[in-house]
Amino acid sequence: MKRQTLTAMALMSWLAIVPLAAQEESHEHHHAAAEVLGQVNFPVTCKPEVQTAFNRAVALLHSFGYEMARDAFTAVVKQDPACGMAYWGVAMTYYHPIWAPPTPADLAAGRTAAETAVKIGARSEREQGYIAAIGAFYRDSDKLDHRTRALAYKAEMEKLAAALPDDDEAAIFRALALLGTAPPTDRTYANQKQAAQILNGLLPKHPDHPGILHYVIHAF
Repeated sequence: MKRQTLTAMALMSWLAIVPLAAQEESHEHHHAAAEVLGQVNFPVTCKPEVQTAFNRAVALLHSFGYEMARDAFTAVVKQDPACGMAYWGVAMTYYHPIWAPPTPADLAAGRTAAETAVKIGARSEREQGYIAAIGAFYRDSDKLDHRTRALAYKAEMEKLAAALPDDDEAAIFRALALLGTAPPTDRTYANQKQAAQILNGLLPKHPDHPGILHYVIHAF
């Protein structure tokens, strides 16, 4: 009953946050000019003046507004070219865990962004962990199939979430990685249930977080 109540809360909150005009077309959520994205707090060690823009970019990423998120992260790069995490964000926009694999062009663009993030670097082990995780997805993309690389990303996010138990964003992205690697033949829905448990545990703490609200619906 508690799980069902929290799920209903998530659905109602998500419907309140995302306008009906924001339809899912080609796996992309489009947001109106007067966007309401919920609240995301993803601190980075880049220039302080880009923090608000970075939070918005991550909120768009969680909302599956991939193209808009890419533009937002690119804008952060223009403000702070030394912000490795902005390139992490760009790389993340080319990987859509619960949709179709990237096209060859998107895969190449994402790999370039991930490699640039590594080259520029980050000022904290936490940020380095995020960059390493998305790097695991793009690594050896000319040799490894999509699922193998998706599982590599999930493994890295599991390690990162375990190492950073107070980083709720790591837990949220881990939940999404679980959904993205759920075997379609598994009728026990183990991955979905694990993701839902993570998200339901965070929902009371972050009732207006777009990622939690979005992914819990997909989990159920």
